[in-house]
Amino acid sequence: MSPGLASNSQFSTRSVIVALREGVPHDQLEDYFGHHSRASSNIIRLQINDPVDGFPPIFYATARNDDRIIHLFARHGADVNSSFGHPPIPLLAFAVLHAKTIAAETTLCVATLLSLGAEAAAFPRAFFSPFQRDLPETGPEEDELDDMDDPRRAWCRGLDLRGRIAETLNLTQRYHLDKSARLAKPTDRQRQIAQRNHCEALFGVPYFMIGQMAATDMLKDNFLHYMLRRQFQPMVMVFAGPSGHGKTELARRLGALLNLELHVSDCTIVARENELFGPRKPYIGAEEGTPLNNFLARKNGQRCIVFLDEFEKTTQEVWNALLIPFDKGEYQDRRTLKTVNCSKTIWIMATNALDEDIMQFCEKNEGVFDQDDPFKRELLLDDLTEAMKDKFKELFKPPLTGRISAFIPFLPFSPPETYVGAHKYLLELMGEVRRPVNTSFGEEEQLLGDINLKVRQDASVCSILSQGYDPELGIRSLKKVVREKVATQLDSVYMATQGTIVEGQGMQDYEVYAYNNRIKIKPV
Repeated sequence: MSPGLASNSQFSTRSVIVALREGVPHDQLEDYFGHHSRASSNIIRLQINDPVDGFPPIFYATARNDDRIIHLFARHGADVNSSFGHPPIPLLAFAVLHAKTIAAETTLCVATLLSLGAEAAAFPRAFFSPFQRDLPETGPEEDELDDMDDPRRAWCRGLDLRGRIAETLNLTQRYHLDKSARLAKPTDRQRQIAQRNHCEALFGVPYFMIGQMAATDMLKDNFLHYMLRRQFQPMVMVFAGPSGHGKTELARRLGALLNLELHVSDCTIVARENELFGPRKPYIGAEEGTPLNNFLARKNGQRCIVFLDEFEKTTQEVWNALLIPFDKGEYQDRRTLKTVNCSKTIWIMATNALDEDIMQFCEKNEGVFDQDDPFKRELLLDDLTEAMKDKFKELFKPPLTGRISAFIPFLPFSPPETYVGAHKYLLELMGEVRRPVNTSFGEEEQLLGDINLKVRQDASVCSILSQGYDPELGIRSLKKVVREKVATQLDSVYMATQGTIVEGQGMQDYEVYAYNNRIKIKPV
């Protein structure tokens, strides 16, 4: 631990800032904050927003470009709507601009700040709505900036700063800003219920998903209802929709944001009860248990998530075995025959068995995608979930269906959402090729590296890439397209450059751009 962060010393925001500048790891900061918050619950909150050398402390946290550190500061009372300077620049704008300073992606930090309550209204709307267009190099035209009277946007009146924002504000960031401006803010009562159950991060789930607004809304509403009623039965949900549209991702994000341990069971290999839970004593193998049996026993009485993937591959025997855990919140450990309390377990059954019904419904009812008509959209979603319930009952029988708390539909991506899906894999590629060149033989070898891959007119580029979207394959189809149309071409351009590949050669700039409905790459 950094000397300035010794746990036996008095809490000091300045010491934390010094440690941040020195690169102290996240876990040491977590230990330091945890020690002092246990000693006195208010000591950190009283100081966490006091400026250090003129800057609010959370600016230093954001400068580290580590979403975990931002979460840590916010959890202890740091204001994610802080600003500094004259006119004051909001933290959200700083996070966007900081990408150019450190020559690295800050998109995850921008999403994290929005998920924690940073206001998209700090930006003029023309910067992000519609998100699926290319921003002019100097920023939006003057006649589009009709909301500049708001003092929160005074920082953005200078033409130079607008150009810098337009240069760094990427497609995914614009998407999250647009989403934030559209999302209904939690009511005081919703926040109160979530806080009492340590689930405040529930409201941030949409910022880590592409599309699936219906799914994240339903998940939030069902969670809040469950916590309000203080139910002592497990929460049992069905995630249904075509492969590659976020079922597993939503479960993982939910677990990560709520700090809940997640267990995934692959149901493609489960046809009998003992394949899921294991044989009972005295049968052979009972003393070992299965991964699911041992997970439930270890999480006895604790909140956790069990994700049953490809549930349609199971059998009636497995469905019957789940009735008591789903209904009574009890489970018998196969190793010890002791009763395990699983009343706080969140069960998620993911299935593709309803894909055709969901796809056909969406084709006939395009209003289910309409964010601008929430009343019509809600009625259509009600119709869809009722149809899903009927189909599930037909396939999996009434006893199991009667124990389901919620049916959550995952819809095909809209055309603008496919742009964001393509951009997701562009960002991944940019991170891969930014790593330093390593000419060592073996696993550490990295001959393609030290590349700063820039995407000019990212909406046009992603529009071309999104043409490869396959609703049956989901977002994975876009990963394949990015590899074929961008990564392979980058390899060719890189290898066509004269000179041997050496370590420490410095960063080289390459530009991705759209030309005649094709993707092009060139060194710059």
